[in-house]
Amino acid sequence: MSQATCVDNLPVLTQGDVCLREVHPCDSAALVELFARPDVSAHLSPPPANVDEFNRWIALSHSRRSERRGACYTLLTGNGDVSGLFMALRLETDGHAEIGFAIAPQLWGTGVFVTATEIYLEFLFEKWDVTTLMGRTLQRNARGVGAMRKLGATVIELADRNGELELIWTVTKDAYEQRRGRAATPLSS
Repeated sequence: MSQATCVDNLPVLTQGDVCLREVHPCDSAALVELFARPDVSAHLSPPPANVDEFNRWIALSHSRRSERRGACYTLLTGNGDVSGLFMALRLETDGHAEIGFAIAPQLWGTGVFVTATEIYLEFLFEKWDVTTLMGRTLQRNARGVGAMRKLGATVIELADRNGELELIWTVTKDAYEQRRGRAATPLSS
């Protein structure tokens, strides 16, 4: 994995032809189009509905980044097409963040998600000082459930989201390191 850092921005994360870079207003139209797809939005909280709303959401994302509370990335593939969104928001508990993601349906099952999450989680755990990630999926969202399993996440709680069963997942830095076959850094006593 290579990381090119921009001053006042999140680092650009790349591996092969997969690139994650900080979400930018120029992404708004493509993201509105992506999230307007029923096969993408069916399992998500309602996203911004138009370019102006997405631009306001991106400005909020940049504000959160400047406070080290948010890390929101646009997924770019191949020839630079906007193909998804990966985000993390720090929680009040030290070292904890909630993650969410969406990628274009034409990329489902291609391995792009696995590559993108590997470089994203490595950034969050190694550079952003996160020790525990949490995520949410509706139980009926088979792809989302599968994605969380690919991350090595485990269900820690069941909840209700508008009358539907929601799974709350967690993955820790130690579990991530073990899954990748690396020894976790021992805590000093």
